[in-house]
Amino acid sequence: MLPACLWIVTPALGRNAMPDAHSFETVPRSVNSCADPADAMTVYQAFSGQRTAHLLDVRWSFVNANSLQPAGPVLWSFEGPAFRAWRTQQPFTVPLFRLTGTNNNDYIFMTGADASTPPIVGGFTAGSPVAWVYNTPGCDSVPLMSAVLASATDHYWTTDAHDHAALLARGWKDGGVVAYVLPPI
Repeated sequence: MLPACLWIVTPALGRNAMPDAHSFETVPRSVNSCADPADAMTVYQAFSGQRTAHLLDVRWSFVNANSLQPAGPVLWSFEGPAFRAWRTQQPFTVPLFRLTGTNNNDYIFMTGADASTPPIVGGFTAGSPVAWVYNTPGCDSVPLMSAVLASATDHYWTTDAHDHAALLARGWKDGGVVAYVLPPI
């Protein structure tokens, strides 16, 4: 079984992102406690070479950010669908918050107890929920895993255990399981 709390930011970054108030249940969910997968949206991952940062968001948000940039290379390069989740609160889901570092070049994701109580991590500012996800396994969900490249303060998220293991083998640190999500289509 996975740890009871999230470890998004590893000790390699010198930050403790294990909030006291937000812990995961350890009992897998039953089929009667699932949100409707037909209502799920796709969340994409993109990379910014200017910021040396990966980010998760909906596609239109990246398109908008790239279009509003005055000049130069695109800010965000698409890396593809990362997972599926819900845009609004659904039964049995919790909010997935994006926390932004002070220089806007480091991002982490953590779940909160509800939409009005974001997790608090030193050096980061919480925004609105990016998506609604599960905090326990079940309902055909898969773990959303984090890997951290401390030397570049970059975080990467994947539902692919092989990708995650390959990054760890190349010196990235394990950022733990962020949440449980539906796999990308």
